[in-house]
Amino acid sequence: MNYSFTEEQLAIKQNFANFCQKEIAPRAPILDRASEEEVRKLIKENIKLLASIGFLGMAHEEEYGGTNLDLITQSIAGEEVAKACASSFLSAGASYGLFGFPVRLFGTKEQKEKYLPGIISGDIIGAFCLTEPEAGSDAAAIKTTAVKDGASWIINGTKTFITNGPIADVYLVMAYTDKSAGPAAGVTAFLVERNNPGVKVGKSFDKCGFRGSPTSEVFFDDCKVTQNAVLGEVGKGFIQAMQTLEFGRIGMATVALGIAQACLEEANKYAKERKAFGKPINRFQEVSFKLADMMIMTDISRLLIYRAAYAKQIGDPEASVYASCAKLFASESATQIASMAVQIFGGYGYMKDYTVERLYRDAKLCEIGEGTSEIQRILIAKSILAKYAK
Repeated sequence: MNYSFTEEQLAIKQNFANFCQKEIAPRAPILDRASEEEVRKLIKENIKLLASIGFLGMAHEEEYGGTNLDLITQSIAGEEVAKACASSFLSAGASYGLFGFPVRLFGTKEQKEKYLPGIISGDIIGAFCLTEPEAGSDAAAIKTTAVKDGASWIINGTKTFITNGPIADVYLVMAYTDKSAGPAAGVTAFLVERNNPGVKVGKSFDKCGFRGSPTSEVFFDDCKVTQNAVLGEVGKGFIQAMQTLEFGRIGMATVALGIAQACLEEANKYAKERKAFGKPINRFQEVSFKLADMMIMTDISRLLIYRAAYAKQIGDPEASVYASCAKLFASESATQIASMAVQIFGGYGYMKDYTVERLYRDAKLCEIGEGTSEIQRILIAKSILAKYAK
């Protein structure tokens, strides 16, 4: 097993680190405190900035403007983005990833040509619409329907907690087309543009963290779309969604890693400069042991992410459970690491003038989004039970 980065990966890591710390990181606290209207403007600008360095095209084919890099390289770059601004990673990832991956994997040539170049350039922003008010962890319980009407489909339903909901130009919408067939054969994915009659976007939610990434409900009221809006085959949408979420879990693990690494760096710097009882506080075991634990958890998270990314890249049948392991460990570690960072800062860590306060609020979402920690444990346990059932 080779743990060394290639020369290309090293260059990408350094380029992204330099760019993100200069262009993205200074905007993160501004995004966190901005009004709803300002957030929409600023996050669109950040998405365009990330497009300019090629982040949005790393996962996509060259013929549409991408660079088609492997998943480990995407994770290397993604960590630098998330470390600079978790909200920017989340919104960019929802667009090029949660929306873009299914289009790449299941879309027709016409659909790819219509959406992917804009997604890669940041001129089009996408969103993934699966979750509903009564269907979160139980994704199969969605109530949104799409009924055939001649050559068209009529979509009705409500989606909630939609990342990029307020700013998206196009939504990937999961809807039942045949309830009697169940989720595995009865859900279909549709590409629905924001300007389509019948689409209404709710107000941005007032969230604890990731405040720079706008999230809202999206309503579909007798929304009529053509057959060209169907992504892939009718009835295959739920399977497409589950495959997409494997990529999404690696992405959420990566944003958790970025938050954790930022916390480690902030805490280490502060502990070196802050003095108590006549010496820097990093000389006290109570602090230095926290820094040691933070480093261990951060490094394990990174290795789990790389393993999951490599497995997904080569089509390993264990890729799904590896993604769940990475997402579960990295997200729970980020929450613990952020808490330790705040503790090291003491009273200052609770003040909004300090970066760790924002990171502490951001970290918690990682345990919830893209499948809660409880769901990841269910998936991992099922894999273990199936493996040793014989």
